Amino acid sequence: MAKEPHQKTNAELAQDLSTRPDSLIHLTAKAEMARRAAVQDQWRSWIMFASVVIAALAAAASACSAYFAYPSSLHK
Repeated sequence: MAKEPHQKTNAELAQDLSTRPDSLIHLTAKAEMARRAAVQDQWRSWIMFASVVIAALAAAASACSAYFAYPSSLHK
């Protein structure tokens, strides 16, 4: 019994890509690899967004710390 494309490893998909370019096996392997790349890109986008939010929070915390570290006579 053949595996579904989403159940195959990357090595198995690469082997399927070595078949004729117009074969169904080749096309399904190519589509599955494209789907996996899109999922990975989406994950990277979320990680990048989270890192930007964390950096903004750290910058705000640093600004607050600097503001309250100086004597209050400088805030007038």
